[in-house]
Amino acid sequence: MSAPTNQPKNKRQQLLDAALALFVNQGIYATSTASIAKTAGVATGTLFHHFPSKDALVLELYKNIKQEFALQIAPFKLDASQLEQQAKVIWQQAIEWALANAEQQQFCLLVMQYQPLSAETKAQIFADEFGFLKDIMLFGQQQQLIADYPIELMLESAHGQFLTSSQFFINNSDLAQDNKYREAAFNLFWQSLIR
Repeated sequence: MSAPTNQPKNKRQQLLDAALALFVNQGIYATSTASIAKTAGVATGTLFHHFPSKDALVLELYKNIKQEFALQIAPFKLDASQLEQQAKVIWQQAIEWALANAEQQQFCLLVMQYQPLSAETKAQIFADEFGFLKDIMLFGQQQQLIADYPIELMLESAHGQFLTSSQFFINNSDLAQDNKYREAAFNLFWQSLIR
């Protein structure tokens, strides 16, 4: 006998889903663990069984979203003759992911301002999931296609430009598929990298 195809979500996932919705609607600081548990339909003790604190829940949710996002924009073999085009494909895939996952993208913006998670922790998650971006930039510098600026600064700038562009398109959905705007967003990003 086969198992049913529509298994109910496990309690951990229910908590993550409830937290995401509440964090985006109320803000991370304003959302209590009790309200997360209630929205998830579980006891508060169950929340603390899975996550020792609200910060641990925020961190887990952030990691999960960044992992999912990174899988959607995984790069290919780098080719110096097509580096700009390859970067453009990754950029457009990233924007498409953000548009399709606006709630997750909004949460990531909130996390950037969430002080209990240190800048080092956020940077480590970014490095773990998006190490390929550093590789692309280093490759571009070796090929003398990308400016020889400090990599950490370039990564932070690229991340900021992505967050700004994706939020612009989420807030202006009528322009999200306008090629003029999509090209301009990529060009602003790319121009900040090249020599």
